[in-house]
Amino acid sequence: MLDQTALSAVVRSYKAMTVRRRELQQLSSDILSASKRAIFAVQRGMKGDADRELKEARSLVMRGKKVVGTDRRLLSEGAWRAALEEFAESAMYRDAMFASMIKVPKEIADDPDVVIGALSDVTGECTRSCVLAATRRDRVEVERLSEIVRGGVAFLLELDLTGSLRQKFDQAKQNLRKVEEIAFSLSLSRAIE
Repeated sequence: MLDQTALSAVVRSYKAMTVRRRELQQLSSDILSASKRAIFAVQRGMKGDADRELKEARSLVMRGKKVVGTDRRLLSEGAWRAALEEFAESAMYRDAMFASMIKVPKEIADDPDVVIGALSDVTGECTRSCVLAATRRDRVEVERLSEIVRGGVAFLLELDLTGSLRQKFDQAKQNLRKVEEIAFSLSLSRAIE
């Protein structure tokens, strides 16, 4: 005979976690969406719009953290991890373009994997911005963005990354190669002028 009391507790716990998981998945989707809108606003130079989207995403992250609590199963939920990384990327990219220093968002500072993944992705956003600066022949901006990418890669080089973080690091190194090529091409065009 099965212990019905214990099984009833399992059913209650499972159902409660399922409700929280669904709520977290919806919040994660909303965080991802707001973060992507913030990145798009930064790309267009619209600081006010980016700040509004980041404020919304930050609020949703805080709500999500309450849903997760200390439940390890929810902490490792894929959609949640992706949303946190996108949020961190958007906040760091905003800083790269509008502030004097890139800061790690305090909401994710306790999660090294999210920070490392986001920093790796920021190098890609800075590379895209570098391409746009080069099309305007803005050498100062190309050099500034190149330094950010170079600094990100230098930091990541200090770590012994494996798995998906290693793949992100490899992408960051490719981004560095791209910005160096952009800077080189720009210098050649100046020499020809």
